[in-house]
Amino acid sequence: MNNVVNGSGGLRIENNGPVTKNENQKTTNHIYLHPGERSGEFERWMREIGGLLQIDREYSALKPLLDLIVAVLEPDRIFLIPHPAIEKCDVKACMEIILILDGWEYDLNRNEPIVRSILELVCLRQSIIVFNLFAKKEWEKKLEKEYYYYMAHCRSKFLVFSGNPYRLIDSEDSSIENSKEIFSGKFNNQITKTERFLEKCKTLLSDDEVIPDLAYALISSCLKQIYSLVISTFSLDIPVLSGTCKELEEMAARVLPQLRGQIKKNIDNYPTLDVLDFENFEDDKLRMKSRIPDMVELERLLDIAKIAFEQKMVVLFGRE
Repeated sequence: MNNVVNGSGGLRIENNGPVTKNENQKTTNHIYLHPGERSGEFERWMREIGGLLQIDREYSALKPLLDLIVAVLEPDRIFLIPHPAIEKCDVKACMEIILILDGWEYDLNRNEPIVRSILELVCLRQSIIVFNLFAKKEWEKKLEKEYYYYMAHCRSKFLVFSGNPYRLIDSEDSSIENSKEIFSGKFNNQITKTERFLEKCKTLLSDDEVIPDLAYALISSCLKQIYSLVISTFSLDIPVLSGTCKELEEMAARVLPQLRGQIKKNIDNYPTLDVLDFENFEDDKLRMKSRIPDMVELERLLDIAKIAFEQKMVVLFGRE
């Protein structure tokens, strides 16, 4: 379609055709409003047509929530990545939302708790949603340098909102395919290590006379190993070994949301209990069992991680 302009500050429609890596990447969207002398009106309309670019009917219930996020945070882009239910393990479907925020280059890390509090309030009734937040300039640099996480997740097929007048340029197919191989290789290597780790711990825990504090240390290590497996696969530049189990769970849920809330017991509280409150070994064992998960729960969590990972690979890259 040729350019069509309807008066000063009116509607402009362009069709720029396919864009290759060699062409100017600052290419306008197919439809936009030319501001002319009416910049205020232009910005108002940009917010309106910068609503949902594309969203499947099955996710239409998210539209009010996404519109509210747009109004409050004015993101540069929003990407939406579905995570299917795992019926075998009675795990509900989840949604991963990636927000690219403009103007947060120097204070996103400092203010991220505030932003997340806003998002938690917005999503009060949507516990199945997880968010990943990135400052625009940092995100653009990493996308340009073809960091695997950004290439795989931040693609036009997952873009549901753009407040940016420039078209999103996807990475080359070969680069995206390479990110798939990297993810799969890292995950499979770590799975072998994790399964062996859990098996060794299971053998030690089968002893009826195992000391409760040793049992706690083994279970805690197994749980951290599972979360670290997920985090290190996607390499989001976050510390893996120094956090509590709860912190690592939140990090892992950022990329595989189905892991959130699967371990009901708060294992991090176990060492804080006063040992003097317990008079004998049997009481101490009861304390341990009430506070920490067992191997059955950990094996179930690992099973969920395996299935969730395979599902995400299909969502990101399609079936082979």
